[in-house]
Amino acid sequence: MRKKLKPSHDKFKKKSNKELYDYINKAKKQEKAERQTYLEALSNQLRLPSDMLAGAPIITAIGRNELYVENYKGIIEYNDSIIRVLTGIGRVQIEGKNLNIDFLTNDEMKITGMVHNIQYYTGKDDTMNN
Repeated sequence: MRKKLKPSHDKFKKKSNKELYDYINKAKKQEKAERQTYLEALSNQLRLPSDMLAGAPIITAIGRNELYVENYKGIIEYNDSIIRVLTGIGRVQIEGKNLNIDFLTNDEMKITGMVHNIQYYTGKDDTMNN
């Protein structure tokens, strides 16, 4: 009588694929961390603000009635009480009354109206941060 043996190829294939994907993901994370430190070092040597090279949003509030947002990528939502903007590091949410976008260019916008709250979402969790 002969016993039938189950091939173990599938088991080893799954294990090796998992190890390969884990290695690739680890390498991507390390590359991203190295890139950030490289940009920081470069900005320090050139004596430039780090947000300029990293593409971080710059939000300038003048009183409660005027707001400038620089380095944005797009507008997610816009009405007279809330404006949500997509930036390089996450989303920015502006809440208030009679909000209006006075002008916008490819990387800067001016918001007027009574600003009550500015929140940002970094993408690390699902909560907005003040």
